[in-house]
Amino acid sequence: MSEQATVRMEGVGKLFHGVQAVEGVDLEIRRGEFFALLGPSGCGKTTLLRMVAGFEMPDRGSIRIGGRDMTGVPANERPVNMVFQQYALFPHLSVAENVAFGLRVRRTPEPELRERVAEALASVQLAGLAGRMPAQLSGGQQQRVALARALVNRPELLLLDEPMAALDEKLREDMRQELKTLQHRVGISFLYVTHDQQEALELADRIAVMERGKVVQVGAPQEIYEVPQTAFVADFVGVSNLIPGKVVERERLLVESAPGASRRVVLALDGFGRVEAVSRSAMETGARVTLCLRPERIHLAASPVEDLVNRVLGMVERALFLGSEIHYHIRLKSGTLVRVHDSYSPLQPARREGESVYLQWRAEDSTVLTR
Repeated sequence: MSEQATVRMEGVGKLFHGVQAVEGVDLEIRRGEFFALLGPSGCGKTTLLRMVAGFEMPDRGSIRIGGRDMTGVPANERPVNMVFQQYALFPHLSVAENVAFGLRVRRTPEPELRERVAEALASVQLAGLAGRMPAQLSGGQQQRVALARALVNRPELLLLDEPMAALDEKLREDMRQELKTLQHRVGISFLYVTHDQQEALELADRIAVMERGKVVQVGAPQEIYEVPQTAFVADFVGVSNLIPGKVVERERLLVESAPGASRRVVLALDGFGRVEAVSRSAMETGARVTLCLRPERIHLAASPVEDLVNRVLGMVERALFLGSEIHYHIRLKSGTLVRVHDSYSPLQPARREGESVYLQWRAEDSTVLTR
């Protein structure tokens, strides 16, 4: 295990009633890192979190926290604390007593208990609300009390199971900022479970994307978004146009002897014709592939732009005004529907439905997927 790791999982698997909930997971969470498990409902992310917490035991593999093997170690003896979706605050206890609950169970001396409660409340900016009852707090304040109650025990790892699921969108935006600031302030590792790609991209230092019990890609948010390794990741993280086709020409390496060296290829795409793309892996002519083309990477214009090597003519079928952006549905002559996201400016009116436009992009603005 790396000296910089808080958690190390090796070959972790879990079977529920004959169904493989988690399969062969290898992950390392670094010290002080905000790490997100991202995936749809039923992909195994909460089961994996519960195994780290000690609420479930893996059928195979191992989990180490702080260098210590957690096999057979009960939840209450692990150096972790968990924040649940519904916060689980005691309604009959004040804010301070909710935070102090775990310390009282451990019979922490009163002077130390008061000092640590005050410190925990200050860390989540609730020092002035210690005497209030949970019912007197907003949803965001209740969440911060739950965080303080977890932090007061000074865990090596904080586990968060979709803690913002019950909040409205505006409050979620505010709490994302607060949570990231808090994590930097306390400096411990956070393991955060969510199905919300925006939360994961905004909060995490690294993300593990899960599909059907397996981790299919791990990387920094920008890497996950810009260089998805599978069609599932490309489709789940952000919005993508996924276009099937095949390789018809290969060219030499663009960057010789570099890790992840790029190759320019020519593809024949269903509904698009021939396009140029950049591949990060060697491909044989005739190989079936999928092109991932993000909607914001497509340039719309009434006439061709010379610098953009790829272009196809289409017609605006629908224009959706979303404030800072306009989302277009463009129908190609082949019948293929393409999504395009364009920034909104009052100086440039939205394109009209029925208008003919060129969709254009650089070879480097797409990703070639082989699986």
